[in-house]
Amino acid sequence: MLSNLSDDSGITMTDLAARAQLPPSSATRHADALADRGLIFRIAAAEDRRRILIGLSDLGVALVHSVRAEESRVEEELRKRIGAERHADLLHLLELVVEAPAVG
Repeated sequence: MLSNLSDDSGITMTDLAARAQLPPSSATRHADALADRGLIFRIAAAEDRRRILIGLSDLGVALVHSVRAEESRVEEELRKRIGAERHADLLHLLELVVEAPAVG
């Protein structure tokens, strides 16, 4: 959820829920927990003070950078372990899984 936010401008809870593919009530609960940990900020929108925007706090930015660096490190380790060709094949297969229609 944090990766859907930026540190320079906020977005509405509706936008965050859509980006995170969560129901608005779930997004709000998650945002409340993130705010309690100091990872996001909440501000009133300049054009409509009734609208609340949320974004990454400095602590949230640091956490997102840390997680992305670890993701890169782990992916590079996997690439070295299985080889570049198999890694490319794996990425292609994962893309197919993501694009496949939901069964249900």
